[in-house]
Amino acid sequence: MRDTESTFEGRITVYGSCVARDSARELKRRGWSVERYVARQSLISVGRPADAGDLNLSVLTSPFARRSFLSDMVGNLEAQLTTVAARTDLLLWDLNDERLGVLETAPGAFLTRSTEAMTAGLYDNVTARLVELGTTEHLHLWRPSLHHFSAFLKQLDLMDKAVLIYVPWAMRTASDEPTVSSWGQTAAETNWAMTRYIDLVRQETGVRILQAPDELVIADDAHRGGSAPFHYVDALYTWLADELEVIHSARSLVPLA
Repeated sequence: MRDTESTFEGRITVYGSCVARDSARELKRRGWSVERYVARQSLISVGRPADAGDLNLSVLTSPFARRSFLSDMVGNLEAQLTTVAARTDLLLWDLNDERLGVLETAPGAFLTRSTEAMTAGLYDNVTARLVELGTTEHLHLWRPSLHHFSAFLKQLDLMDKAVLIYVPWAMRTASDEPTVSSWGQTAAETNWAMTRYIDLVRQETGVRILQAPDELVIADDAHRGGSAPFHYVDALYTWLADELEVIHSARSLVPLA
């Protein structure tokens, strides 16, 4: 394990959910900084603005949730990455925000379903069609979006800085209990669906995939975000941060062409 009190000053951009976020939190303890955190935005939603009508966003009590919803509504991931690309040493990406699917509000216009908006009942007044994770339609929408994202990373010279963090949902907790479902999705069901998306990234892009070892994929009963199959024990985030620092160090040693 690397020295968690190191003072290395690297810069992180996060695109995704709690897996990349909590990995970034561990890196911040080691002296890294977070330049930007883009959350609750499916690849399908990127560049496909959705007219969500006259919604009362005050029901989203978290400023983070409101910012994320507005960002997703206009699908501005690319604009956000463009702003911070030159200041990004590592781009951490995870697919957990894909888990609830997308809402098609009009032909070709999509919103990403988020837990915050669902809890607040924000979608109750939105006329939309649900496209669920793992369905043929969702995959057919996601695959060209992935290709576009890959090309965009190359355009911004972010491809060799991007790391997709792949941690399956945990089946057991640290107290050796079965993990609870999340919005009706079990770990087994979600892991089965998500492998197809991970395989597409592996087979059709140049994005590096960092996969956690099975023995560390354990849910933390006392996680600050609550009990969930995607909230893991501290040892996992330590391992991820160690590996990410190794990846960055190795990349930094490669001479420029």
